[in-house]
Amino acid sequence: MATQQWAWLADGRLLMASDERAWIHAGTDVDDPAGPMQGPATPASTARLLDGAVALGQRAAHGGEPPALTPARWAWRLAGYHHTTTVTPGCMAAAADRFAAAGRCALAGWARAKAVEEDGHDVLARRDLEALGYDADAALAVLRPPTALALAARLRAAVAADDPIGCVGYAYALERLALARGADYIARVEAALPTGVRATRCLRVHSAVGSDVKHVRETIELVAGLTGPERAAVAVSAHETAVLCCAPPAGGHLDDESLGRLLHSLPPPRHLRPAAATAGGRP
Repeated sequence: MATQQWAWLADGRLLMASDERAWIHAGTDVDDPAGPMQGPATPASTARLLDGAVALGQRAAHGGEPPALTPARWAWRLAGYHHTTTVTPGCMAAAADRFAAAGRCALAGWARAKAVEEDGHDVLARRDLEALGYDADAALAVLRPPTALALAARLRAAVAADDPIGCVGYAYALERLALARGADYIARVEAALPTGVRATRCLRVHSAVGSDVKHVRETIELVAGLTGPERAAVAVSAHETAVLCCAPPAGGHLDDESLGRLLHSLPPPRHLRPAAATAGGRP
């Protein structure tokens, strides 16, 4: 099995990885890569390759601290969770069909399982929005975080590409980034919310205390068994997804005043609205 792997990133850098570490090739390494990788590879070097790709994406996208967390800002982030999670099951089911048609059974099984695992996560985001006191349908119509929309578009494009392998790198990057959100982060979110409000259902699933720990391990095992070119393609997609996920929006973060206006334009939750009058004029 290969214990040294590499992938040419879109920015022209050569990412290399061994069982112990990942690094950017500087042209002075004794074992320069020659031609495409051959597979399969060790899970350890695969993890280093994929994690190195995600870490480089984070660094490339660094744009300062995000806005301070408030209940309004959390509603904005919950809308982002919804806009990404709502497209995942259908996209992964479509990818599974395409992999199966091409005889790529391991990838088809992975994508089919992913479609099942991610089903209903958008409902968690909706319930969290409602726990904050918003009508979910109305909120999601006006709260449209550009990064979340771009991520959803990226997954759809990956699945529609000539080779849908990019959906694997997309999923890995988002789930690996989610592992940085542990119990302490969840506690900080809950502390920023009104007393008694439970609006972290979706976050808990997509965090280090949820199922993403298992999903990351499973994806590493899958990718380790792929061909060299497939592994490199997954790493490139993971890097590009991390850049997109971590970079500030092109126009900057929505300021608190603008976000406040959006939220104040929303109707109250259905259970707080006055009952509609009947045809006879009685409530």
